Amino acid sequence: MVSKRQGIISLLLAVAVTVAQSLLPGNPPPIEASSRIAGEGRPFGPDPPTKRTHLYRLQLLTIELEEFQGDGGAIEPLGDHLLLVTPRGRIALIYSEGEVVYLPDRVPMFESAPDRPVTWVGFRVADIVLNELSPEEYTLFVSHHYLVGDCVEFRVSSTKLSIGDGRVGVSGDWKTEFTVNPCVENAIFGYWEGDVPKVGGGIQAGGRMLMEGAGHLLIAVGDHAWYEWHLRNEGGDPEKPPVVDPDSHLGKLIRIELASGKAEIVATGFRNPQGLARDAEGNLWLTEHGPQGGDELNLVIAGRDYGWPFATYGILYGDRVWPYNTEQGRHDGSEEPFFAWIPAIAVSGLIVSNSQQFPLWRDDLLVGSLRSGSLFRVRIRQERVTSIERIGFGERLRDITQMADGRIALLTDSSKIVFLQRAPLYCQLVNNPRSIFSFDAEEVCVDIFSLVGEDVDPLIQRLDGADIGSPAMRSLFEVFIHENLLIYLRIPCSANNFRNRFFLHITPVHEQDISEDLRHFGFNVYDFYSFDQGGVGSTVFEGGCLVVRMLPNYEIKHIHTGQVVREESPDGEVLWRGPVWEGSYTFGTPYLAAPPEEKSPPSPPSDEAGSHPGARLFTAFCAGCHRLSAEHSVGPHLAGVTGRRAGSVTGFDASAAVGGLDIVWTRENLAEYIADPAQFAPGTTMAAVGVTPEEARTIAEFLELER
Repeated sequence: MVSKRQGIISLLLAVAVTVAQSLLPGNPPPIEASSRIAGEGRPFGPDPPTKRTHLYRLQLLTIELEEFQGDGGAIEPLGDHLLLVTPRGRIALIYSEGEVVYLPDRVPMFESAPDRPVTWVGFRVADIVLNELSPEEYTLFVSHHYLVGDCVEFRVSSTKLSIGDGRVGVSGDWKTEFTVNPCVENAIFGYWEGDVPKVGGGIQAGGRMLMEGAGHLLIAVGDHAWYEWHLRNEGGDPEKPPVVDPDSHLGKLIRIELASGKAEIVATGFRNPQGLARDAEGNLWLTEHGPQGGDELNLVIAGRDYGWPFATYGILYGDRVWPYNTEQGRHDGSEEPFFAWIPAIAVSGLIVSNSQQFPLWRDDLLVGSLRSGSLFRVRIRQERVTSIERIGFGERLRDITQMADGRIALLTDSSKIVFLQRAPLYCQLVNNPRSIFSFDAEEVCVDIFSLVGEDVDPLIQRLDGADIGSPAMRSLFEVFIHENLLIYLRIPCSANNFRNRFFLHITPVHEQDISEDLRHFGFNVYDFYSFDQGGVGSTVFEGGCLVVRMLPNYEIKHIHTGQVVREESPDGEVLWRGPVWEGSYTFGTPYLAAPPEEKSPPSPPSDEAGSHPGARLFTAFCAGCHRLSAEHSVGPHLAGVTGRRAGSVTGFDASAAVGGLDIVWTRENLAEYIADPAQFAPGTTMAAVGVTPEEARTIAEFLELER
């Protein structure tokens, strides 16, 4: 990125969604676009909830829909927007700015209108797929149930969608592309009694679809509980196993030639397939529900049998054996699942991630879950599952898709759409493994000053063109020190962050320079009010906040920053909890804002200590818990630590592990302790900070010079 403000390059914001959206023609300004996603056309609030995952922090942008009848339905990207079909066949378009428009047309689901509404839980729209014919016209394929007298068909229907003037129209003419053989009797489909759930066989419809080029369509058909029905009627007699009809489509993956309607069976042995996706290498992945336990991820190969109903890792509902398994807990005699979830998670939709917003998820499978209310990120390397990350949402996730701008969209059974987009992150310009803010942000940096505009506080304007260097400390804020300014940057910064009060604790070089009552000063982020009512500049921009605080005009050795958390009791009383110290910085050479008046400047410490490489290492790895002045923090102060008996410092209760060492700290044993505290003093409360033995020796040398 080229900017006239080259010196401010360290103050950068990594916003992957910004860059991703800016690449799409015709999109509104990217940050505005991401902030406008909302339910019922309202602008989304300034404080979208976030969720931390292993590699990314996500923003959750939620749209509340009209309440669905039944479970099911599906979503599919349509240009920059999102197409929704509800469980009972209503069609809606969700525009990129959050507006929801229901179309007058519906998916046909009845031969003739029934006397009363169908209340079967399993009677549903299962999936939708779009095939682009031109930029203005698409074919919409829908897999769904269709009531015909005393029978329920499962079929694929299609219609044409046209796009013009920013609106979508449905032709109204529906074509039946494929009908599953056989039709399922209402007795099987309806409410049951006895050994099976009273929710109907339709819940095992499967129905996930996938385009194969422009001329073919794959559909994974469930067994509609046909075999559980057989089990109930036959009493579970393993001597009378069900007959798998080779001409039946139930429990099979079907390939449909759209021009002729010809259907061929690709693979067999599926109970309730819920996800279907193809990866960049052409592998076909399918997820399916087992019975009680044994949800499967299958790598589908044409012509293979995947076991159902004769092989499953699940058992019969009610903690009983599945009678057609030769041995419980095994999957003998058929293709093994690539992976099985035990206990079952109730798998739902499946996609292969190739989002530009989440490049570190590239080629991972994203698997939805109904039972656990989670998204599972499944990494496959060298033909095996190497890791699974569970990302909980507390919602039954019905379907999942990826938008053109890289956002992930989720459809929930609670009638919501949840967009997952990458939350703003600090920029990592170089590959620094110690950064905790961003792992891959070097290509998605935005100049903060291009966001805050020109009408900012004069103190902030002083930073224009300044080289402020690297962060001095990282806590809840990223903190920079430039000349006589302390700079606080937080991205993202929301209304909740404004409620806490942040403090500075200053350690002067000369105690006479500051009285005790003035040693603590700070500002309230809620309204940017300074206790001394001066020397603070602030601005809030889209996605973050920036505060500049003037440092006092005397020589400073150490700065510690922390917060007091604001709490409010039910009766409205405001309470403050803390302080909680979050970060610290020790000056290698004491800071001096301006020469002191009417006295000679104090003698600085030796250049040897101030310029020692251990000073920076100490700041990065140790200063969060230890001070060099004679004041304790989370850990004991380290003033004069070499030559001191371990665990003997006055005013600090050392752990029994350290107090029992019976040693005097030297440069050598201190380096060993810093490098691996648990090995040097088993039971110590000090955690390893991640330094190498060489870095530990450098820190110990610096501490010896600080005596």
